[in-house]
Amino acid sequence: MPSRRVILYEWLSAHLRLETARLLTTVTCAFLMALFTVQGTAQTWSQLTTSGAPPAQGGYTVYDRANNRLILFIPGNNLNQVWVLTNANGLGGTALWMRLQPTGTPPAGNGGGATVYDPNTNQLIYYGGCSANCGSALDAVYLLSNANGLNGTPSWSQSSVTPSFPRASPHTVYNASTKRMIAFGGNLAFFGTAQNDTRVLVNANSASSTWTTLHPTGGPPGVRTNGTAVYDPFNNFMIVFGGTDLANSSSLNDYNDFWTLSNADGSGSGTSTWTKIIPEGHPPVGRRIHAAVYDPGHDAMYVFGGLQDGSNNSVLGDLWRLSNANGLRRSEPRWDQIGQRGTSPGGSYGHSIHFDVVNERIIFYDGSIRGVNQGNQVFILDLLQR
Repeated sequence: MPSRRVILYEWLSAHLRLETARLLTTVTCAFLMALFTVQGTAQTWSQLTTSGAPPAQGGYTVYDRANNRLILFIPGNNLNQVWVLTNANGLGGTALWMRLQPTGTPPAGNGGGATVYDPNTNQLIYYGGCSANCGSALDAVYLLSNANGLNGTPSWSQSSVTPSFPRASPHTVYNASTKRMIAFGGNLAFFGTAQNDTRVLVNANSASSTWTTLHPTGGPPGVRTNGTAVYDPFNNFMIVFGGTDLANSSSLNDYNDFWTLSNADGSGSGTSTWTKIIPEGHPPVGRRIHAAVYDPGHDAMYVFGGLQDGSNNSVLGDLWRLSNANGLRRSEPRWDQIGQRGTSPGGSYGHSIHFDVVNERIIFYDGSIRGVNQGNQVFILDLLQR
């Protein structure tokens, strides 16, 4: 008969083995759950049913989060239309297209410009672009007051800007707190003219504004246009992804690199610095004319669609999430492709996406999905539906 000491030893050994097994099971399950959550989670798209006669074609959009309105500007010497879509995130009632009738003189040119929105003053700011035949880049800055159609008639005015800084398809973000627009790269409206300079438009929402040139340390990113830039307002970071060098008509170098610019608007006491970050995970393929948004609450950037250079100029419809996107956390940034359920937009380029912070929804808009006018479709990606 075994002694009490032996019995106690065997009981302790069995108990330790059981507790170790439980601990390993718990850790393994937690690891697998985390792995599945990051890598295997699919998000659900739905197509938004809208009322009202939609715009005839697509254009540039900004999102008024406070009033849940998508504001659309369609440039062109024969168009220059402004529309709003109410209840744009699919919540709160029927989404309705309405055409606004601004006063004043609208921007010249046929596109290739950049739009940002000042939520504090309800202004759409339109900058640059190219001439009617896209033979030269433009330098003008236009302001659309009462841009969301509430509290007064919208009105166009041209800002007095010094010095001249012409640019088509630049990467722009806006800091509403300092009223500064940051512009990186872009082109001069023809092949071989892509740039990689960084400038800041001070008092960007005012009748008189001034360009200043930043001289960041680090980098800079290679010359590029038709990429995306998003803005982290909490840390004053601009985050740039993708684009092309616009080398020539038969050879476009599409990027898939990822850069951050600290003290992006030049207003802080610190040095502005470009940092190239190589995230963990398998990165998206290089692309251009895609769209991206930033989720400041989770420090995540989402990228959707675009064009991939190649013999067939592939149209992309993939969705990616870059976690820890500003590169400031201890955890490394990481790329993960997100599965898509429901009714997705499919392959698209030249589209726009916007982020509804409160409801964690991405709003997709494109007037010409895959280059074919399909009636200005709007899709919603609900990030709360796992």
